[in-house]
Amino acid sequence: MTINTTGPAVAVDGRIVGDRALATRQRLADALSHLLSSQPFRDIKVIDIARQAGTSPATFYQYFSSVEDALQLVAHHVIQESSQLTSDTAGAEGIGGMTDARQVVDRLFGFWQTHQAVIRAIDAKAAEGDERFVEVRNQLLSAAGTPLDRAMERQGLSARSAMRPRVLAGALVTLLASAATHESGFAAWGTRDELRDCLASLLVNCIKAA
Repeated sequence: MTINTTGPAVAVDGRIVGDRALATRQRLADALSHLLSSQPFRDIKVIDIARQAGTSPATFYQYFSSVEDALQLVAHHVIQESSQLTSDTAGAEGIGGMTDARQVVDRLFGFWQTHQAVIRAIDAKAAEGDERFVEVRNQLLSAAGTPLDRAMERQGLSARSAMRPRVLAGALVTLLASAATHESGFAAWGTRDELRDCLASLLVNCIKAA
């Protein structure tokens, strides 16, 4: 995954640096993304990132104080990409049938799979209680859940149910995200399509029953 950074590059000491340094910072972020696709975040060291980027640890420390800081930049890119998830699922406003619900499931699963290496690292740091990555995960879930929230409001759920649409949307999207993260492990119970159809059915039934 290519990391597109925006704005001026800022060194650890606070200096705003130019385009060449911005390219170096981006190369370091790209290197971390590449490494995440093949090994756990906890095993990645500064020297690994520097070597992958074709530079030195000293250069890494000009832009990041730790590997976690570099992960924050990578995670920021994923958050930016999540805006397309919100717009892509805007058609979910008519959820009520299996076709619409399955599209919602497929779009979320597609996003999670595209960014699975980074999301896995975000989840690991969030599970450790790192508030920076707890916030990142919350932002990703919010982006994924917003279309469901809007869909339920448009269908009048807020007017006919004591359950707040945002709460139900949050519960459902958390379930979907967890299933997307562990989709490969579902092979012991059934096929990928069966899993996604089951989740789509849950979406429809939960919204109808609320």
